[in-house]
Amino acid sequence: MNLSPRLFLDANVLYGDLLRNLLLRLAAERVCTVHWSAKVQEEWKRHLVDDAGYSAAVIERTQGRMEAAFPAASVSGYEKLMAELQLPDPDDRHVLAAAIQAEADILVTFNLKDFPESALPANLTAQHPDVVLTHLLTTNPEGCRATLNKLMASLKNPPMSLVEVLAT
Repeated sequence: MNLSPRLFLDANVLYGDLLRNLLLRLAAERVCTVHWSAKVQEEWKRHLVDDAGYSAAVIERTQGRMEAAFPAASVSGYEKLMAELQLPDPDDRHVLAAAIQAEADILVTFNLKDFPESALPANLTAQHPDVVLTHLLTTNPEGCRATLNKLMASLKNPPMSLVEVLAT
């Protein structure tokens, strides 16, 4: 993996405000490159509106900001790859296919069991967000430090310390 890895973000990584914010800020600082698909976007938005009670307007605004900040992040044309992919849950094939189409180095997900190493191409790994963040911190400490400082400065209600951010 290079110093600025290409990350494909699974919907479950985009659910949490703080993690989503951190990953997008890291991408804005060019510590990494982020990708997603329209289907992944719809999945995390639907979950936050239907299951967590978020306002649909707020979530749509968040997605709009993501798309505006990272116009090259959205992956399309991956559907043709789905039929060939074998995963424990066939409903996850769209995630793997989009990660492959994006030429991602890492598929960032909390559901590692859904993406076994044996089902992934040699140039793609599935990793837990904590592992990815640790790797980014190790390979680009200055970029991560700058990003974390900006993130902490933006957290006003409630304010959070570095320890609190990292523990979340």
